[in-house]
Amino acid sequence: MEHDHFIDIKGMCCSAPVIHLTKNFKAIKSGKIVLAESDKVSMLKDIPAYCLMTGNELVKQQEKNGLFYFWIKVK
Repeated sequence: MEHDHFIDIKGMCCSAPVIHLTKNFKAIKSGKIVLAESDKVSMLKDIPAYCLMTGNELVKQQEKNGLFYFWIKVK
């Protein structure tokens, strides 16, 4: 799936990925698609919850070779 921006959140745990996404989203125009890449299985629950709470749209998520990919449409 195509995306406009890429955010690497690999190696981050606890609240760091969400803080990093929030900081980066502030500089991204509404409607743009961000691809976030993580190596933490916990993001399978955290990213959808984050999107629900912030109004951003989780368009797609995928797991491949131990990495987790999230396509998020910025509100």
